[in-house]
Amino acid sequence: MPSLEIIKPGLLTTIQDVGRKGLAYYAIPPSGTMDPNAAKIALLLLNLSENAPLIECTSVAPTIKFHDAAQIAISGADFQWKLNDTPVGVHTVVDIKPGDILIGKMAINGLRGYLAIDGTLQVDKVYNSYATYLNAGIGGYQGRMLKKGDIIEWKSNKENSVEAKHIPILPGPEFALLSGVAQRQLQDITYTIGSDSNRMGLRLQGDRLESTSYQLEHSLPVLPGFIQLPPSGLPIVLLQDGQISGGYPRIAYLQERHLTTLNQIPLGREVRFRLKTST
Repeated sequence: MPSLEIIKPGLLTTIQDVGRKGLAYYAIPPSGTMDPNAAKIALLLLNLSENAPLIECTSVAPTIKFHDAAQIAISGADFQWKLNDTPVGVHTVVDIKPGDILIGKMAINGLRGYLAIDGTLQVDKVYNSYATYLNAGIGGYQGRMLKKGDIIEWKSNKENSVEAKHIPILPGPEFALLSGVAQRQLQDITYTIGSDSNRMGLRLQGDRLESTSYQLEHSLPVLPGFIQLPPSGLPIVLLQDGQISGGYPRIAYLQERHLTTLNQIPLGREVRFRLKTST
């Protein structure tokens, strides 16, 4: 499993996320990131969930050695970061090679910064949150600040990155119009992103899906991320300039963070869907 090592811990470096909700009755504070907006920027740069854990740095930056390749994103206060000897700006995605060392100084233009890693950090989840609550010693990395010698591992989120990209989808309002075979095919077919795709819709090329109807009785609301099935049987993913209503069955839809991932896949590349039953 890929990992990083804390060479120097900085002043107050912890693992945080959005925090714990609804536990005040039990005298447990929310904890979590001190600057949620800055933290979200780092997570969104890597298409990670807003609930994902990341590293929060305070006042003085840690020094971190990466034992494996990674992608990271940095946000918040400027700690005058350098990767080896190369300056690294905030609000950027950085490619890491094994053996690279990320080093910073005192924060300028702020006090707290965030470092997100493209993967699932293997840290403690307590009361449905990864946030470190120092006074109780729970969450994050052993419930404490990071210190010299700590090893943090993560599971890679990359799935079939060389071949077809797997995109999670949820059943749409008219999912039941698909035949049983087509419902299974929806996540078995490897589609190609058509060259006729544009900002209105992403057109998929591949095997045809069978539906009991390809036309609804009335035009119904649609949003970016809806997957419609026209009479051709080839799905269309509505994008940011798409219409606001349509008459084709809405067989599935993508959540915003997964639509963002889809929008970055070049024309002609392959994509597959992974059907989920809940968010």
